[in-house]
Amino acid sequence: MEQLKLSNESIGFLREAKTWTFFLSILGFIGVGIMVLAGIFMGVFFTVIDIFKDIPNMPSFPFGLFGFLYIILAVIYFFPVYYLYKFSKDIGSALLYNNEEHLTSSFRFLKKHFKFIGIMIICMIAFYFVIFIVFAIIGAAGAFSNSSSMFA
Repeated sequence: MEQLKLSNESIGFLREAKTWTFFLSILGFIGVGIMVLAGIFMGVFFTVIDIFKDIPNMPSFPFGLFGFLYIILAVIYFFPVYYLYKFSKDIGSALLYNNEEHLTSSFRFLKKHFKFIGIMIICMIAFYFVIFIVFAIIGAAGAFSNSSSMFA
């Protein structure tokens, strides 16, 4: 079987991809850090300040959980950013040292990145679909209850 050879143009494209993936991964790490800080701030702020405490008959809701949710989302978002970062570092090493193991490793991380993003998108589509069905059922139930009381 003949080995795949990279042309100079392909190597140039990979070098440019390395630059952009490194830039995007650094921005992603900054975004993860901001999400963690926002989660901590929201957790503390909403726990200390209960905005509904003066409203009578208002059930208590732990709004501090929104901060925890932000931190969970930051942890989830960390992985595709890390995979993109590892791709950029390994492709750089592969091109600099003409190292096939680093080239293979870089493409493994690129595959992990896109697989993670694809699974996240599938989960979000499923989540939106479920939310749509739930709201449609709630809306239909509300419309039915209003129409039945209208004819009574």
